[in-house]
Amino acid sequence: MTDLTADQDAVRRYLCDLAPDARLMTVHLGKTKDDMLDHQTMPVAVKTLCEELVAAACLLSHMLKFDGEMILQIKGSGPITMMVAECSSEGRIRSTAQWSDIGDASTFENLVGTGYLAVTVDPRQGERYQGIVPLESGSISGCLNHYFENSEQLDTKLWLASNQSTVGGLLIQRIPEEGGQSLQEYSNWETLSTLANTITDHELASDAGPLLIYKLFHELDPRSFDPWTIEFGCSCSKERSARALRALGEIELKQLFAEQPQLTLDCHFCGQVYQYDQADLEWLLSDQPPRSDTLQ
Repeated sequence: MTDLTADQDAVRRYLCDLAPDARLMTVHLGKTKDDMLDHQTMPVAVKTLCEELVAAACLLSHMLKFDGEMILQIKGSGPITMMVAECSSEGRIRSTAQWSDIGDASTFENLVGTGYLAVTVDPRQGERYQGIVPLESGSISGCLNHYFENSEQLDTKLWLASNQSTVGGLLIQRIPEEGGQSLQEYSNWETLSTLANTITDHELASDAGPLLIYKLFHELDPRSFDPWTIEFGCSCSKERSARALRALGEIELKQLFAEQPQLTLDCHFCGQVYQYDQADLEWLLSDQPPRSDTLQ
């Protein structure tokens, strides 16, 4: 591993020549996470959890390598009632949250309370899959590790950490050879798990990438593959916001326009504002696409 820099916002894969039964992945986000969240003026504690949730979405999306969206959503009874993070198969991310006054709440348990974390794989072709895990662990990574432990997937462990400037994540996954695992394979997996557990939050947030992999696993001869670049990108559009209005139904939609001359819909993910006036009512009540002069 000659290039040990981690200055690129990306997910990276690694294999260890002396531990061929496992794959490693890291995610490192700096400017991209700020592009994604700075306009939302979140409290620091909420922003930190959003950053970790989207870092996890990046790792899981690249782990599965499918065409579509990886969506992680938290619904809780605490000050943070909802949080969602998405990563597309093109590496575009977005995240948002809903919260009330968090007061002095700072721990994961106090911020989200009871509820669940949903892991949704939404392919562009084929059926959507969703798994649910209760919010019974003390962190996002703890909840996801609980999800892995209780699923039928390969042995998988995840670590996440965020600081003011960067967020990092590490994922390790066991790959048994065809026909089952050998004693040596089991030993390799235990070695990787033990080494990964020595990581500190500071190292993970700051160094996630080739440098971190070298620090932890250099005795196992790790090799890095080309990075998968991550960038902020929102999938909102005039058409999607129009569908949300149409879902209200003709009676309620007409009533809204009767009460106010203009309707405004804001995208919570990116801050884009979509406006509709009386002239838009006819096509909103039809199956026609938006007028060309309303697309801006």
